[in-house]
Amino acid sequence: MRTHTIPPRLKRTVRPERVPTPCAAEAARDTAGFWESVRRTGTPLVGEADAEGRRTVTFLWRGGDELADVLLVANKIADADSYDHNRMERIPGTDVRHLTYRMRGDWRASYTIAPIPAGAGPGDPAALPEMLRIRRERALAVSDPEDRPAVARWFAALAHAVADPLAREQSDGGHSVVSLPEAPVPPAGDPGAPAGRVEERGFASAVLGDSRPVWVHEPARRPPGGRPWPVALLLDGRDWHADLPRVLDGLVHAGTLPPMLTVMVDSLGFASRSEQLACSDDFVRALGGELLPWLGERYRITADPRRTLVAGQSLGGLTAMHAALTDPDRFGRVASQSGSFWWPNVAVAGGESERTTARVAVADRLPDRVHLSAGTHEWSLLDPNRRLRDALAARAADLGGDPGAVLLEEYHGGHDRACWRAGLPAALAFATGDWER
Repeated sequence: MRTHTIPPRLKRTVRPERVPTPCAAEAARDTAGFWESVRRTGTPLVGEADAEGRRTVTFLWRGGDELADVLLVANKIADADSYDHNRMERIPGTDVRHLTYRMRGDWRASYTIAPIPAGAGPGDPAALPEMLRIRRERALAVSDPEDRPAVARWFAALAHAVADPLAREQSDGGHSVVSLPEAPVPPAGDPGAPAGRVEERGFASAVLGDSRPVWVHEPARRPPGGRPWPVALLLDGRDWHADLPRVLDGLVHAGTLPPMLTVMVDSLGFASRSEQLACSDDFVRALGGELLPWLGERYRITADPRRTLVAGQSLGGLTAMHAALTDPDRFGRVASQSGSFWWPNVAVAGGESERTTARVAVADRLPDRVHLSAGTHEWSLLDPNRRLRDALAARAADLGGDPGAVLLEEYHGGHDRACWRAGLPAALAFATGDWER
């Protein structure tokens, strides 16, 4: 197990404020009518903004004596250290389970709900779904011995987690989404925009000794003046290729983004991703020395690093910055969402951490533009992103560059695709801000 790619286990010191549920009396008085109303409005139930701009957010689940517990599992709100804080209460004599937070009005998060059957034991870890089993093993590997029972209990509960059937917004992968009125939302495709073309191709790398699909999006509008295509490489492409192209079509049509070739690169699964998206020089060589020439045989693309962007999320965001620092003659723009700039895990790396920030402090060249974003609930990586932003600005000033060419946006959310989908257009727009529209 590559434990240096596991985030440091930092315990959250401040938790969301949990408050009494405003609709509890109504639900107790007329339970059938309450559930009928909830079916019409959807969940969660969101209150009006108070003087501080905060709102009550009430999550609900329907279940009686057949359940021992119901847990709300909201991204970066619930964890192994907060089991009791995220248990739903039951209104006596009803099947109404409820939990209410008081949250800032721009909160956006994916979530599931875990109804735990009465009499359910700890379960067999080997029977967990593969991804959940891997997450459990990784969490236990970096936990202190006294914390391991709580971690095991948490993952036993997660085995029961499902999407909220009454949620107004659903995401992929069996998650629901809570999005308060002031939160950013993902742009929808513009039905009036001319559709571009998406091609799925197989790309084989001699450097990496593997092959993978890539999805190439070519918008309907071409670069002005007959210029070659600028290129945006988007890592973890399997997560994006199905719905992002129509969004890109609309953004290019509106002039928010320039006409560019967007290349969505698959990561080949968890094990490969953990290896290749952890500051792998071989992966950078494959991108710059193999993928881009391979792409150039099929499309007329730029060779200008100032018109070549690498974008990614989490370890992908870390790799985007690593690529620009390692091969600045090929990659000059970076968009990193929730970049794992804590890497490597200090507990297993001899005390070393935040290697990328250390590289930036002595770099001879920096990317021309860098967009960073991180969630205020990402307590293990928000400060590392802030330190990287500061190091980039300071080093840019030392080198006579523009400290304003780096931007860190902090959103009210977590390590969450629901947030990344909402924030990606702004990240791409900043990183390509001087490309011809």
